[in-house]
Amino acid sequence: MTDRSAAGVNGAGVSRAGVTAQRAKEALRTSDLSQRHVAASIGIDETKLSKSLSGRRRFGTEELLALATATGVTVRWLLGDESQVSATPLRFQRGTDRSPGPSLDSSPRRLIVETAWDLFARHGYETVRIADIADAAGISNASIHYYFDGKSDLFDATLDYSVKLAFDRQIAWLDEIPNPHRRLERLLELQSPIGRTSRSEWSIWLQTWARLGLEDAHTSDYPAHYERWSHTVRSTIEAGQSAGLFRPGDSEAMADELTSLLDGLGVKVLTGIMDVATFRRRLSSYFKRAIVNTNPDEESS
Repeated sequence: MTDRSAAGVNGAGVSRAGVTAQRAKEALRTSDLSQRHVAASIGIDETKLSKSLSGRRRFGTEELLALATATGVTVRWLLGDESQVSATPLRFQRGTDRSPGPSLDSSPRRLIVETAWDLFARHGYETVRIADIADAAGISNASIHYYFDGKSDLFDATLDYSVKLAFDRQIAWLDEIPNPHRRLERLLELQSPIGRTSRSEWSIWLQTWARLGLEDAHTSDYPAHYERWSHTVRSTIEAGQSAGLFRPGDSEAMADELTSLLDGLGVKVLTGIMDVATFRRRLSSYFKRAIVNTNPDEESS
């Protein structure tokens, strides 16, 4: 876990670390969670959390991710809405002067979504029943139906949750990587099906792809979610091209090819057809062949 460096001062003379501390306190207050509960969720003791909330200690990257997940806000909002390293999901494209309230689900709804997300990812949409989700969450079936029209509506909410997790991870880990080459490598790593959370996200995405293959894609928000991801890759490629680090060419086509390769290799990893080491090797080889600029003259320009 690494501590984040202070990232400048805004127009009001408040450091970015200070903005994060202020917003963290607001997120904690709005969530109605106790400081002890949030500290446990983050994995630090209450003393460290208190120091971070007062601005005397900076939140580490993993701590920011855990704080955003526990309270329902985004990492980008915690950092001050300034980061541009990842395109913003539609549901978070609001004014930067808002409080975290509109982006926060109520605690019962968030509990239902997180519980369903875990069960759908591990056991599959068709297998999991509303009763299973209610039992795992320790609530009644009626409570779930109060917030959701049915299982399909709830599954859509778990897709939104996956998008939020990916968005938070990108902002937290990419925000302080100015070099487009290293940032794109890290972005691909973050979106790979490696690690429990990433594999669960991929399970939700893979099930979504299967559903969309049998349904009208225009009824789903997933195409817009995928466009956000593509835009993030494309803008990073364009930044690398401007710096002479990546090959010149059609950035949209390059992003399409790169994301398609990642999708295909990721499915192989998720289904056990390919091991992680081979996945990394294949992705790295393509990245060096098709994206990285190997022209010494252009690299030094």
